[in-house]
Amino acid sequence: MVRNGLCSSFFFLLLCLVGGLHAQQRISADVTTRQVVKNKAIRVERQLFYTAGGDLVVHYTYPQEYYMKTNRLGEVVVYQPSTNEVAMINDKEMAEQSEVMLQFFSPDHANLNLTRMGFVLQKTEKQGKRIVKTFTPTLLEDKIYSKVVLVLEDNRPIYCAFYDQSSTIVKKTYYSNYTTLPRVSFPTRITQISYNTVGDSTIRKEEYKNIKTSGFAADAPFNYQVPAKAKRVNPFDMKR
Repeated sequence: MVRNGLCSSFFFLLLCLVGGLHAQQRISADVTTRQVVKNKAIRVERQLFYTAGGDLVVHYTYPQEYYMKTNRLGEVVVYQPSTNEVAMINDKEMAEQSEVMLQFFSPDHANLNLTRMGFVLQKTEKQGKRIVKTFTPTLLEDKIYSKVVLVLEDNRPIYCAFYDQSSTIVKKTYYSNYTTLPRVSFPTRITQISYNTVGDSTIRKEEYKNIKTSGFAADAPFNYQVPAKAKRVNPFDMKR
């Protein structure tokens, strides 16, 4: 009887653990992106549906509707319902860097996926409560960046800057308003500033709301499939 009781307790604990992991496997969020390019403001709205270790489905709802699906193999599929067109791209780096959520749920999230992108940690410095990490690309002649500086506070990224070969910042990103999710802290506000060769800058701000790890709608497209009769086109030829 005792042995049966122990087995029953172990089986119950196993079910709880499996159930807990299953509950953490999916996450969704609403994202609003505001971008200013040459004094022109652009707003983009999208919904994210991420399965940990699997696919990310992005449903763009404004100003134009389309779906973008990425997976761990680096495959990116873009589908536009209004024209029934689908385009496919095989770019692992694009798949991993296309959304901040993929960076923070990757095994290398503490380094914003930099090591998986081909960067190597060169040095780590402590500045008060902050940790400053400097990364360099593995092959300088093949990279447009000379280094990347990442700043962490409480083990969470708060700032990241990319430098070109002349040691000038070409892109910097600020991460703030962190929220605690299962197994990871996630920034709900991200501000990115990019600079071009003539000195102009592009400011991009992202805000994450309605983040869910359970209680999803029945039609949430975590397993979204492009219609079988969609017309295959070149990514650059998609109608807009």
